[in-house]
Amino acid sequence: MPDDPGLAGDTCIFMEAIPGDGGLQNPTNVWWLSPDITLTGHTSGLENADAGPNKILVRFHRKPAGACNFSGDESITVEAWVANPSLVMAPHFHGSAARVGFIGSSLPAEGGSHTQQIDWTPPPASIPSAIGVENPQKPGPKCLVALCYPDSLTPSSTKFFVPGDQHVAQHNLSVLSTTDAKVAFKINTFNPSVSVNLLLPAVKLRAVMDLAPNTFVKKTVLTRLNPLAGFQQLRTEPLPLGFGFDLTGLQATQVVDNSHPPIAGIPPHIPSFEALVQMPATPTQITFGVNLKEARPGEACIFHLIQTFKDLPQGGLTLVVLKR
Repeated sequence: MPDDPGLAGDTCIFMEAIPGDGGLQNPTNVWWLSPDITLTGHTSGLENADAGPNKILVRFHRKPAGACNFSGDESITVEAWVANPSLVMAPHFHGSAARVGFIGSSLPAEGGSHTQQIDWTPPPASIPSAIGVENPQKPGPKCLVALCYPDSLTPSSTKFFVPGDQHVAQHNLSVLSTTDAKVAFKINTFNPSVSVNLLLPAVKLRAVMDLAPNTFVKKTVLTRLNPLAGFQQLRTEPLPLGFGFDLTGLQATQVVDNSHPPIAGIPPHIPSFEALVQMPATPTQITFGVNLKEARPGEACIFHLIQTFKDLPQGGLTLVVLKR
């Protein structure tokens, strides 16, 4: 995605999608697991919002002198947004995401970083929105988006520009611990590339089971799993009964289910499921399902859920399912 035109006046302030990327968000990597945003519930811990107070930490950086163009502002505006587990969110859709923090923060020294804390308590009641999507501020697993920019600038009110704009980052990780053999995980999404609520060109939904996570993904996931009772190991083999999106009621084509182990004589493949789906331009709910019947107790499975439109990234979420 392109940069936010409202923030084009600054090229110095940035957030990282992957540690050490310097604000250059790689759309082919797991850009939705930014280490610069964390949510900690006072009871549930990382990744989850509780009914009481929750702590959001947003870290942002400033490039060295001479490496960028700065607007000259003396402070940075930090915005924090929360959503229920989602592939795509937008600030202008009621029920898609909610801004829970808007605060001025200190300007880092050239080449330095600063962390801003935002305290957030969800409203006492979860009120369904007009579009039928649950209140994004209800307690539970959350997707987080943060924006950090010089206070004289104004970001878009309709798009988050992730991945792409260095002033914006997303942290979208859900960890589910369950004894159920079959898991049905609800996700919100829509097609932001169309401007009206019509069924137009399809988006691609893709789910990949990560059997060999890279160092960043593995470290991030294990930080969340190690405190959980019963966790023993990450699963490194495909699930015999597979996984995929529930396409019931959706107009889907080109469905490719490679989520099961390869048949004898066929080369090994990365377990995956994908389909082209005609997606509305306003938030809707879809379901990702996985069968854990053959998984061993204590194993955790990592799934990356990705949405693209004409090969351009639109959204990503990492779901970790622990079988107890």
